Amino acid sequence: MRIIGASVKIISDSRGNETLETGLRSDKFFASASVPAGKSTGTHEAFVLEPQKVILKFEETKSEILKKECRTQKDFDKFLIALDGTDNKKNLGGNLILSLSLAWARLKAKENNQELFEYVNKTFSESFFGSAAVRAPKPIFNVINGGAHARNKLDFQEFQVIPTTEDFNIAYSIGREYYRKLKKVLDEKFGEENITLGDEAGYSAPFETNEEALEIMADLIGKNNYPLRIGLDVAASQYYRANEYIINKKSYSNEEVKEYYLKLIEAYDILSIEDPFYEEDFDSFAELTKEIKKIDDSMDFENLKGTHKIYPKENSRLVITDDLTTTNSKRLKMAVDKNAGNAILVKLNQIGSLTETLEVIKMAYDNNWQAVVSHRSGETMDDFIADLAVGVGAWGLKSGAPGKPERLAKYERVLKIFS
Repeated sequence: MRIIGASVKIISDSRGNETLETGLRSDKFFASASVPAGKSTGTHEAFVLEPQKVILKFEETKSEILKKECRTQKDFDKFLIALDGTDNKKNLGGNLILSLSLAWARLKAKENNQELFEYVNKTFSESFFGSAAVRAPKPIFNVINGGAHARNKLDFQEFQVIPTTEDFNIAYSIGREYYRKLKKVLDEKFGEENITLGDEAGYSAPFETNEEALEIMADLIGKNNYPLRIGLDVAASQYYRANEYIINKKSYSNEEVKEYYLKLIEAYDILSIEDPFYEEDFDSFAELTKEIKKIDDSMDFENLKGTHKIYPKENSRLVITDDLTTTNSKRLKMAVDKNAGNAILVKLNQIGSLTETLEVIKMAYDNNWQAVVSHRSGETMDDFIADLAVGVGAWGLKSGAPGKPERLAKYERVLKIFS
């Protein structure tokens, strides 16, 4: 496919920060893509170049893009990576490369007369000799925000509810209803004037402890008999200080914080925990993963009552790596070798191209890991990640709370695909 026109412009993300939107044109079609930005970022993520500098870099390389004719997604992405010429995309910026990569994917899908998720699925299968069933992911709703995403006392970054029904439409409806009812509960407890929204549309309130938030969530689930389980993104690197973890103003060693998590997991039937340790601590991830497997191995899923029986094959708890692996195949290989988790969080802008993202997902699947596709705290209305999640058959899709337009766009794209 030959590109006859290309443009990059600066737009604002959901936090009001500058980000990029790229447009590409062939002789028949036009397609564009915008990229998000994260506030809580891993050390090993692709380099983000300042948008103003991106414009200058783009003008320097535009002629190369226009004269290069690529047949496949892999060809185009590898061309961009070679054009950058650095290990971490510091020359062109991971944000520019990704916006070009995603725009090219949309354009190629149009050229092929395919839906984007169909293009992703076929590209995944043909380029990496993998296989993935097209399916709706579990929506993971971040209903309470803490940590770096809100101004409150919560150490943990995301308090999530995860529907256990297979029907995405029903799951989405339950999530939205729960979100509305949670607002009423928080208004009554803390006063409406004290409830705000965090970066990802989850509620922020004057909670005193992480357990207080979990109690409120679990109580609402129980009273309404919702087919929901709780998930956590604790983002432990944010409260890791000098070989200790500071939670609820108390210091924990590695072993102590592991035991603390295990108590929470059993007390609140937590389905997933993301980034439970510092981003370089593969061994502690592995220890927790081993302990959680013991819990799951001791459970008789066939005879459990309630929400567990709705999705019996996928009730195993997840230890999700994000800052540990940063959608990077080298980091994931290290995690797999150490059994430091059983699911990877997939963020396109952590690695900076669609091809490299698909490579990571293929590696995860080859090693019996799950994949959870995720947004960022600074989002745009671009819904590419919904098609990515569907196209690779991801276990879950994280797009925040069902409250702000840039979060809803991703969930509603999945609804449209399966309507």
